[in-house]
Amino acid sequence: MKKILTTILAGTLVAGAAFAVDAKITLNFRSRLNALAMSSVESGDTTKTTRDWMNWDNNRAYNGAGSDTFKFVLNGDRAGATFAVNLATATGTGLFTLNEYSAWMNFPVGPGTLTLRTGNWKDGYADGAYRVKKDVDAQNGEGVDFEKFKLGSIFKGSQQLLFVDDLAKPANHKAIAGFADYGFNVNDNVNLNILVGGVSSGDYVSLADHTNTAYEAAKNHFDVVKDGDTTVTWNSAFVSRAQVKVKDVLNAELIYKLSHAAGGPLYHTFGLYVMPQVLDALTLNIGGAAEVYGGKYNPGKNADGTDKDKGDYFDWGVDLRARYQATDALSITFFTNVSGTNFEGGRAINAGNAGYKGTYGYINPFQNTDKSNPFGFTAQKFKVAMWNNLSGRFKINDLLTATLNVGLVTPLSKVDGDDNSYSPEWRVTPAVQIYAASNASLWAGVAISGASWETSNGKVDNSAICVEIPVIFRVKM
Repeated sequence: MKKILTTILAGTLVAGAAFAVDAKITLNFRSRLNALAMSSVESGDTTKTTRDWMNWDNNRAYNGAGSDTFKFVLNGDRAGATFAVNLATATGTGLFTLNEYSAWMNFPVGPGTLTLRTGNWKDGYADGAYRVKKDVDAQNGEGVDFEKFKLGSIFKGSQQLLFVDDLAKPANHKAIAGFADYGFNVNDNVNLNILVGGVSSGDYVSLADHTNTAYEAAKNHFDVVKDGDTTVTWNSAFVSRAQVKVKDVLNAELIYKLSHAAGGPLYHTFGLYVMPQVLDALTLNIGGAAEVYGGKYNPGKNADGTDKDKGDYFDWGVDLRARYQATDALSITFFTNVSGTNFEGGRAINAGNAGYKGTYGYINPFQNTDKSNPFGFTAQKFKVAMWNNLSGRFKINDLLTATLNVGLVTPLSKVDGDDNSYSPEWRVTPAVQIYAASNASLWAGVAISGASWETSNGKVDNSAICVEIPVIFRVKM
């Protein structure tokens, strides 16, 4: 490994000297241990409990909290390229999974610069500033504690809205994309940037395995629609983003996407987010997004033979994010999202706050006998739900930081015919972060989470509670 890294470094230096480019190699290493994860689900007089001791999270169960990234970047004045992979330690999954492989070039055009960029992006070329994540390092359990949901919707079925500013999202998976990005100064105080692009509906899998069935199926995937004797094939989606920056006033972005689901409707997705500059110590983002389904959507039949919902419908989500630097040592971050759908059957929450891995909130326990699931749960669906998250960070000294994260998911509107009652799901995580250096730390906390609900049939009380002790080792270079 030492020889390999030496070779890469030497090659980087040679490339930089030959082509007058800036070369950079970064590695973000994170390893998560659950010293304890205990979950208990109670339904009436029946209780089922699991205890998981000393479990290394090798399978990315925590939404990226242990996902390492190796990145190699070459940038010049007029062109550049990036190669990045996620590294896994779990056996059977392959060591590398493509995170980004892209290249760009730019041209002076009129008063501004036109940049052409193409490649593969795991995170869809999003603008991360709008996610207000400056303190994410202090909340190293990110995927569970700090940012359980990204901008858009918290409902699992709202495909385009789960991460609305992810420009590769219209294909519903990792995709090959190409963008044309033009930016210019309107005047001394106003900058405008316009991006348009296309996203292939192709897919890719682990670099270690390009022979499996899933890959063969994915690489030949196209969305095909029959209209009489005419066959229309969609193998790309349209994406666009306009951003305006007004000095000392605001930053804003407007997003529009047009995509297509196999055998289904057109998806029109809109998003608008504004970051007003109110106070120097306050970072604020206010906005929302909507996903409109056009055409007569017919997803088929239910298990009992009845038709599923038909016709046009839409989903929506409203976001407020704020971070306040109260003192040099203390910062507070607050996220809230209200999401809704007029889909007749409602939608399940993408992943709740309660329970081990966030999977045991709002469930009907003991509904099946699948032994791979000790609780046999079925997720509930809602029309409107809200997520709130409050995080605090206090820097005690250069070596020690204390953090506190509180997450809450609350149903606001049930589907027709649902007479059950639901209390909010909650998750509280006090933790400490010990720094060996600014880029190397050990984060440890105690996460306590729970949810409760009452079924109308027999008035059975149900509850789920979990206690976890996560420890995360992190080095970024």
